[in-house]
Amino acid sequence: MAVKTKRTKKKKTSKNNKQINKKALISVCAVFLVIVTVLTAVLVEKNIRSNLVHLNKDVAYGIDVSHHNGKINWKKVKDEVDFAFIRVGYRGYKDAEIYLDSKAKRNLKNANKYEVPVGVYFYSQAINEDEAEEEAKFLLKNIKDYKISMPVVIDFEYASVNGKDGGRLHDAGLSRKEKTSLINAFCKKVEKAGYTPAVYASSYMFKYFINTRKLDSDIMIWVADYNKNISYSGDYDFWQFSRKGKCKGVSSEYVDTNYWYIEK
Repeated sequence: MAVKTKRTKKKKTSKNNKQINKKALISVCAVFLVIVTVLTAVLVEKNIRSNLVHLNKDVAYGIDVSHHNGKINWKKVKDEVDFAFIRVGYRGYKDAEIYLDSKAKRNLKNANKYEVPVGVYFYSQAINEDEAEEEAKFLLKNIKDYKISMPVVIDFEYASVNGKDGGRLHDAGLSRKEKTSLINAFCKKVEKAGYTPAVYASSYMFKYFINTRKLDSDIMIWVADYNKNISYSGDYDFWQFSRKGKCKGVSSEYVDTNYWYIEK
């Protein structure tokens, strides 16, 4: 059911190109920090890479959902978005246990039913390569019966504990090399299974805690940066830049949205 595609570098474009603005959706990581973000892409002079699914658009709009969005009306969502990312699971930032998102199977089934192109993600708290591979195996096991045409993502970020960075990933004190290696370990499992791998992190995480030059070349980059301009200077595939938005078919007050650059 997976779709693999070849990527090429996206040509740089002028800052005068139009900024896309759309509505959005809420993504929440169950046992830890709630993430409420709007994700868009602006054609700017950055090292943006073209990507994957052939949607015949320069920029595509999508949403990011988890069980915190409740029961989603995918029939309505279909008319609002070009694709969706669905959280399938997460590792507890305290107990280290792996959990299935309680709405994952329903969301996957109905997104497929209404032919919404789907990608998936797993919120990681892995602190070594074995745990990262365990997370990838769990994710792959739970998506095998569904059509996945967008990337399969490791969500790599620290948990928020009492308003500060915390949780087992943060507290493990891993080196940049160790963090990069475990992301590669996760993504190698994904790619071996025939999917397109990706990593989600903030600009700050990419700049100071991940050696992006040592990430495998086929890994797509999803950057979160809630500022006017993205501070991460490396290649990236999409940019998450704000925190608010709405989407028909999703009852949550705010929802995460994503914009992707698509090669026609």
